Amino acid sequence: MSRRRFYTLRPTAFIVGPIVTHGSAYYSVLTREFPSDSFILTQPRPPTPAIDAPDRDFVALERWDNSNLSAMCYIRASMSNVLQKQHEEHQTARQIMDNLEEMFGEQIIQAKSDAIKGLMNCRQKDRTPIKEHMMKVMAYLSEAQTNEAEIDSATQLFMVFQTLSKDFDLFQASYNLNQKEMSLTESMKELQAFENIFKGSGSKAEVNMAQPSVTTRLT
Repeated sequence: MSRRRFYTLRPTAFIVGPIVTHGSAYYSVLTREFPSDSFILTQPRPPTPAIDAPDRDFVALERWDNSNLSAMCYIRASMSNVLQKQHEEHQTARQIMDNLEEMFGEQIIQAKSDAIKGLMNCRQKDRTPIKEHMMKVMAYLSEAQTNEAEIDSATQLFMVFQTLSKDFDLFQASYNLNQKEMSLTESMKELQAFENIFKGSGSKAEVNMAQPSVTTRLT
């Protein structure tokens, strides 16, 4: 009597977000959100077991196929319709990711370079509200990180401070003195509070930053 296996494919949790076009971005998401399935990105599909093979061989193949299906469903759900059509014939998530990397890899490098260059050249103009300036700076950082730039929180704050006008020199001095830790969102709130105090005082010399308004830490 021949031995047959009936695979039960488990439901896939779809996470549909912004359209993604490069393989390494999927790799990061899959390894973070689906750690139990990410092994299919580095391990090839096991060969089909012989009829008399031990159960563990069938279990290993079933697990690989299920995990691969989950990954492919996630990737295709977050693709544009055009990209979905182009990848209909691909049989594994790894194949799709490699093809996307080949298609868009150079664009990613260029986009990351442009975002970092834009951030480094960004300078707050006179009388530009700090919130407006920070939103622009945070957009550059977000674009760089979306395109695989790895920038830790401390470096992000340092880069932000380099873009500020001299009106915020006292704020930076206070930050360095107190060794405060804060996220970008928290730093924007602190900078807005400083800006309001500065406007009310009419003089930087009268601004007291000795006591930080909030206690924060890196996120």
